[in-house]
Amino acid sequence: MDALFNSFCSGGLCDALGVWLAALLTILVFTYLVRDTFLFRIASALLVGTAIGFVSAIVIRDILLPILLQLIENILTLPDSWLALVLNLIPVLLGVSLLIKLTPNFRNTTFSNLGLAYLFGIGAALAIGGALAGALAPQLTATMLALTPQSEGFDWLNGLLIVVGTLGAFLAFRFIQPGKLPWQRAYDIVTKSWGTLGRGFIMVAFGALLASLITARVSALVGQLYFLLHDWLGLI
Repeated sequence: MDALFNSFCSGGLCDALGVWLAALLTILVFTYLVRDTFLFRIASALLVGTAIGFVSAIVIRDILLPILLQLIENILTLPDSWLALVLNLIPVLLGVSLLIKLTPNFRNTTFSNLGLAYLFGIGAALAIGGALAGALAPQLTATMLALTPQSEGFDWLNGLLIVVGTLGAFLAFRFIQPGKLPWQRAYDIVTKSWGTLGRGFIMVAFGALLASLITARVSALVGQLYFLLHDWLGLI
């Protein structure tokens, strides 16, 4: 909040007002440690409202307006081919379909659902592609390269744990009924035991994520306490 205040008012009195405003909001947030009071709700509402307003202004200025002006320019210039004109009109029609969702009489029509369906389809494709390219493929690559004979001492043990943990995590989500043959039942016992071990690796990963999250929150708390004691009160 102090940085946002200084973005449009700086120097002298404005700096002091920014520090006092940030300190007051910090104290309002700390009232949640006692109980959920209306003071904490005021601080939360200000934080959410400020963030939404700031992000909305950035999106309108840097994304929506340039794209809208470019579309209007492309349509008014009368492209040489009908295909180019149709390609320029498609984003406009999808945007109009999203605006129609705001009207009570036409929000459930087929045309009003086109823009929303397009957004959901693009979002799902980006999420799946990001998960495959950013998480699954790198993990599989790291697993395949983990046991390469290039390490010294007991470093190979780390690679072995990576392979066992990764395959165990995959086997933890195996839901197949075993067959009646002896080798099928033996295979089921091995994979089920390995999957149980994989659940342990998953719990360790979740614990590490939780520990990193707590560390980040503690760092933020220390930063705010330092701000109150140094910038506001000047005690340290």
